[in-house]
Amino acid sequence: MSILGHKTTTLLPAHVRPRRKAIFFSMEKTSSLTLALLAVIVVVACSGIVAAVKGAPLRNQYVVWSACGMLVGLATTILLIGRIVTHRSLAVVERHLRDLSRSGTLTTLDHSMPGELQPVMDALSAYVLHVHTRMDELRLQKKELDIQMRLAEADRQSIEAIIISISDAVLVIDSYGELILANTAAEQLLGFHARQWRHRPVERVLEDATLVSLLKDARSPDEQSGRRQVEYTVLRDGRTQTFNITLSRVTDAAGHPRGVVAVFHDITREKEIAQIKSDFVSVVSHELRTPLSSIKAYVEMLVDGEAHDENTRRHFYQIIETETNRLQRLINNILNISKIESGVVEVHYRSLQVNEVVGEVAAMMMPQARDKNITVETDLDENLPAIRADRDMVHQAVLNLASNAVKYTPSGGCVRFITSTDENGRHVAITVRDNGMGIKTQDLPRIFDKFYRGQDGASTASGTGLGLSLVKQIVETVHKGEISVASEPGAGTTIVLRFPLLTD
Repeated sequence: MSILGHKTTTLLPAHVRPRRKAIFFSMEKTSSLTLALLAVIVVVACSGIVAAVKGAPLRNQYVVWSACGMLVGLATTILLIGRIVTHRSLAVVERHLRDLSRSGTLTTLDHSMPGELQPVMDALSAYVLHVHTRMDELRLQKKELDIQMRLAEADRQSIEAIIISISDAVLVIDSYGELILANTAAEQLLGFHARQWRHRPVERVLEDATLVSLLKDARSPDEQSGRRQVEYTVLRDGRTQTFNITLSRVTDAAGHPRGVVAVFHDITREKEIAQIKSDFVSVVSHELRTPLSSIKAYVEMLVDGEAHDENTRRHFYQIIETETNRLQRLINNILNISKIESGVVEVHYRSLQVNEVVGEVAAMMMPQARDKNITVETDLDENLPAIRADRDMVHQAVLNLASNAVKYTPSGGCVRFITSTDENGRHVAITVRDNGMGIKTQDLPRIFDKFYRGQDGASTASGTGLGLSLVKQIVETVHKGEISVASEPGAGTTIVLRFPLLTD
């Protein structure tokens, strides 16, 4: 490989190159001749001086000085020839060097090259060969580095693609505290664009000082653990979200910190589920304890013989039966909701005429409504199309609504059942409307929660708070329908169940 043209050449060592013919007027010979002539001139000049001093004949002195002049002329000629030879030799060397600079190849020395320059040219040839060898080595190293760089770039792109595709938010901070990578989830969570803020200090990218402090502490050399987890809470769109942040410090081979990788795992739902489970256990325990306590108390009184007559015993038995039925309803509702939520409930879909189910429920509620002097009315659409549904579940949902309507409607009120097709013609609607106590505005968003009962409702009538939750599960989860509620305190409540029409 050459210095400029990157060509590979082979230079012959000096001992294997062909020997050149000797040149008569070489630099060494001209120098030797010149020195010899100068010595002769000195000798002749000295002889002339001696002859002049001794009074030699003029003819002899003339001969001596003539010879001295001729020798001086000859020496001058030899010096000029030597200068020409030197210039020519230097021109040859210059030509070879220019050829080397153009092609990177040191051409074979021609016969006009003086022998004195042979060692110089041999040394130059050896140096050029060394440079070629070194360049070849550097070229191989460059190829290896290029391969390593391509592999590193491919690895970087693969890692970056993996990080970007992760659903959890990921931030990568370098040893200087600058943002070098963030995926889409992190951009959406923290509200910035990674391309605009890349290689910017993280404290300028993030507004949350707590999060910035966590990242700063994680990349500190004083941090004992290279990986730790912390909980992080942020208010987003009016909703509190909780994240489990995994902070992993990246170090080099010497153990020096090179950056931090932060992974944000959203545990909001897990927290909510844990809270729901805790609340569920607490409420169920309370609801179970109440009837069980009553049953236990009256059983103990019966065992202790405190019921001295038949009427008292019958009263105790009726209370035990009532509390047992309440306990049974509670357990059945819990089991039904659990089955629906877990997807293991058996659903028997078939073509169903809604008017039949609503008529049956209205007839069942007549005795209870009559006892409270409540009027039951029905407005059923005779041309109502069929739906595909489970009859028993639809019956249970309508019965729960009707029971609540009668329970929370005072004497002299009215409960009305209406069936119709909604405006878009895609659903059959079952409406249960009453003019009872109604539901407060703050209670409306939670009436379908398990065990939730408004304060006014709890003081008016007994219940478990599972009826409407079961209705919601039957309509929305099982039948993919819709449920809506409209209520005004003191003016009554209207609940509408919408079921999809039967399709071929």
